[in-house]
Amino acid sequence: MKFSVIRRAVLAGVTVAAVVLPGATPALATDTGTISGRLTTSTGAAAPNVPVLVYPAGNYTAVADTQTDGQGNYTLPRIAPGSYTIGFIPDGRPEQYHRQKLRPWDADPIVVTAGATTTVDEQLMASGTITGRILDAAGEPVPDLRIQAREIDSGEWSGGYTDSEGRYEMAVLAGRYLISFEPIEGSYQTQYVPGKLDEESATVFEIGADSETVVNDAVLPVGTLSGRFTTAAGAPLSGAQVYLYVAANMQYANWAETDADGRFGVQVFAGDYKVGLSTDDRQQYYPGQMSAELAGLVTVRGGQETTITDSLLGTGSVRVTAVDSITGAPVANFCANDVCSKGTGSVIVSELPAGRHDISLYAPDGRYFSRERTGVRVRVDRTTELTVKLRPGAVITTTVLDRQSGSPLSQVCVDAFLPKRAALADGRGVCSDRNGRVTIGPLTAGDYRLFATPQRLTQGRQWVGPNGGTGDEREAALVTATVGQVTTAPTVRIDQAGRVTGRVTDGQTGAFLQYAGVSVLTGHPGAGVEDARTNDQGVYTLTGLGPYEWPVVFSRGSYATVWSGGATSRFKATPVRVTSGATAVLDAALDAGVQLTGTFRDTEGRPLSSGWVIAHSADTGDIAASGWLSEGEFSMRLTGRQRIFFSYNVYRGEGEMYSGRYRVVDPDGNRRLARFTVPATGSMSADLVIPTS
Repeated sequence: MKFSVIRRAVLAGVTVAAVVLPGATPALATDTGTISGRLTTSTGAAAPNVPVLVYPAGNYTAVADTQTDGQGNYTLPRIAPGSYTIGFIPDGRPEQYHRQKLRPWDADPIVVTAGATTTVDEQLMASGTITGRILDAAGEPVPDLRIQAREIDSGEWSGGYTDSEGRYEMAVLAGRYLISFEPIEGSYQTQYVPGKLDEESATVFEIGADSETVVNDAVLPVGTLSGRFTTAAGAPLSGAQVYLYVAANMQYANWAETDADGRFGVQVFAGDYKVGLSTDDRQQYYPGQMSAELAGLVTVRGGQETTITDSLLGTGSVRVTAVDSITGAPVANFCANDVCSKGTGSVIVSELPAGRHDISLYAPDGRYFSRERTGVRVRVDRTTELTVKLRPGAVITTTVLDRQSGSPLSQVCVDAFLPKRAALADGRGVCSDRNGRVTIGPLTAGDYRLFATPQRLTQGRQWVGPNGGTGDEREAALVTATVGQVTTAPTVRIDQAGRVTGRVTDGQTGAFLQYAGVSVLTGHPGAGVEDARTNDQGVYTLTGLGPYEWPVVFSRGSYATVWSGGATSRFKATPVRVTSGATAVLDAALDAGVQLTGTFRDTEGRPLSSGWVIAHSADTGDIAASGWLSEGEFSMRLTGRQRIFFSYNVYRGEGEMYSGRYRVVDPDGNRRLARFTVPATGSMSADLVIPTS
């Protein structure tokens, strides 16, 4: 199975370099602490002779080690005060970290205090062994082949290699596994046991605790696909990439590059494939098709060579004009497939291979919403005429200045937010040019507030107020945007930045919390958006804030999200005062909060399979919590008491996606945003149902 750096060091007999961290004094016991505990098996029996390692949280260099005795007990004396991770490396079983985590960065931190003993008991997770033998198509053993086992519920991977006799053995946690390997050298094509090219057809192996499961297989027959590609004029097409996909599911199988004569050759398992060709900005499929759906099947037989030939398609062009969808007036300034009209009202997209194409249009001045026309037919050596209607939007413009000097500032990004839509941006928004000018659009009609984010950390973020910045959205200037019009917002006057620092701890134990996210806004959980993270001492530093009063939000997995002062929302938070060039201090303590569990199904009772379910504060729209949906069930933790509503980005299977804010239908037939009340303590449930047809 796969070994970590720590396991390899232990198995190799490497001696840990130090027991006491630099700066500690080993001779003074009162200056150090002790870690002790008992390790048991999954059945509760003593686990003897198991290596135990200690290393600083967030650092993978061990500072102390020992072994459990015959009763599973261990003691590690003279440990410098601080936050640590404890690892257990049992022979023939998966390594694990307190408490019952498979990776050190997921482990619960252990706090050592001078003159005290920290007790860390641990129980090994139930595990079993997978053994087997892999033979080739002729019945001979396959040596040095990597075997992989994936637990289908958790996604955890384990691995091992076959020996000279084709035999392998690997220890895994108890669970349900798919077994696979990649026997073709230089190829990533995967074979699933027993003899399948896709995991949907593979056997799921139940691995029980303290049991051995035998999994044998034989490598599928392998054949060769070769051929030659030419240009539309018949010249050799060199340096082109040829991709092979399993026809049944378009799973990538292998690839090759054409030589100077346009020829290629590649090995794959016997079966039916589709072949893609890519060169420069051209892509097509064999034989002479623009889409995978229209591609032909290529059958490769074991022990045989299959040959194909094809040519690049000839090209044509599309002349695009655009009109306003409301007035019908010509749109002078737009771009199609990144070719821009530059005020002429017309664009020619050339060098398009014959076939059907998608043409994407957008307005660089932000006055119209983007649109895509699909399936536009292109003929060889002909120009197709295309007129597209574009929906007009609203535009907001402003100028960004340095408050002290009055000089224009570039690279200050400005976002416009409707009520209860504010979110920390994942990436840069629309940014000011060298003259400080910024144009935001297209927007739907409505009342907006602007949030400015300078790219230089010496300049402070702000909500844009009537005459300067603020840290409170409610004090920001209200800008009314009207479709078809350009509205000028108040000038953005940027102040010099200050910072906020502090420590985040567990509200029950006082332990330092590493990897806690800290910000002044919330962002979508799938984007990993945050301003700062705590280190192994629970300390964070939040930079780039304007000199105003700011609410601050703290979040970490398995804890409830909380705003400064222990508040449930941004508008109820106790703000921290930031001063230019100075550092304010703000600590926070997190707790488990209220456990919310729920289900997510369609109107026919079928569960949605995966995705995010997100709880928002009814006060501000900020994210209050989020949970990953798995087979129709989700859970999350929230700070009580508060009112929330839900949004979602969920999937059924792999292709069907549903997103939006969760609404219910009143008896009179009107659909409204559903709101829920989170109790002050305890737990709650929510069963969500959405239409999917």
